[in-house]
Amino acid sequence: MKKDISSREDLHLIVSAFYKDLLENQELGHFFEEFRAEQPLKTHLETLVDFWDNTLFYSGTYAKNAITPHIKIHADNIISGKHFDTWLALFSKAVDENFEGLHATTIKNRAVSIATVMKIKLNIV
Repeated sequence: MKKDISSREDLHLIVSAFYKDLLENQELGHFFEEFRAEQPLKTHLETLVDFWDNTLFYSGTYAKNAITPHIKIHADNIISGKHFDTWLALFSKAVDENFEGLHATTIKNRAVSIATVMKIKLNIV
């Protein structure tokens, strides 16, 4: 039996595994070119840990607007509904390979909710 997500370290494990898959993914990798170098990736992963720490544990660690960078990306390189489906599948894989339990289920459900809101805000069908 796997343990449930309980810490920032757990969240870092998830986002690190997730980004490894994203950067290798033929369909999504081009969206993440700026994070291929070690320092930009390290900084971005810390931002994501802050985001998920706040989203899952209400820590107050994330105060940015998550939609803003996605609006720019979408303007430069169209994001489709299929991209979001692949993103969600890779995120769920990163969670499921490492964790199970209430927080693991919650983070995956919140990822679906966030993707849904982003698709609406980006006018993606």
